[in-house]
Amino acid sequence: MKYKYITIKQINSEIFESKPVFRIFNNKSNSQLGILSYYKPWKQYVFSSQPNCVFNNSCLNDIIDFFENKISSF
Repeated sequence: MKYKYITIKQINSEIFESKPVFRIFNNKSNSQLGILSYYKPWKQYVFSSQPNCVFNNSCLNDIIDFFENKISSF
């Protein structure tokens, strides 16, 4: 899913804890910014960022949108 500043996608059908893993990339540099993966102890998906990454409210809202509208089907 492509947003204004970031793209969230699954790479090579990557799976963790029997659930799809999604990676977040910067649209300008294509560098990986973080990952959305299933966290079994909490029984839900969580966001983990790469070190030294910063996010503004627009990027965080896009990540929340993905959580609420795309991941809910998994």
